[in-house]
Amino acid sequence: MPEEIVQQADHDLKCEYNTKTLHRIRRIQGQLAGLEKMIEADEGSCEERVIRARTVEKGMTSLITHLVECYLVNTARHEMAVDPEKTTNELSRIFDLLNH
Repeated sequence: MPEEIVQQADHDLKCEYNTKTLHRIRRIQGQLAGLEKMIEADEGSCEERVIRARTVEKGMTSLITHLVECYLVNTARHEMAVDPEKTTNELSRIFDLLNH
């Protein structure tokens, strides 16, 4: 496959990941805004508020997983061939972030 086609495919994939990332962020913002309105209006039970907060939390977890996937697909696989030690260190830092 010619290098131009590979670069275009990589660019298209990055754009697709960015679009999906922004969609996830906007969905989380909407969920958080809904929770905020519920609290401001003093609506919903404590249980309903917790359920909404957990929805935001799950959305954030999904976003973080998506961001790591994006890094692996769009960056790490290419950098591994060029500088495996640097890429391994970056992956190690990302895993540390995930565990704290």
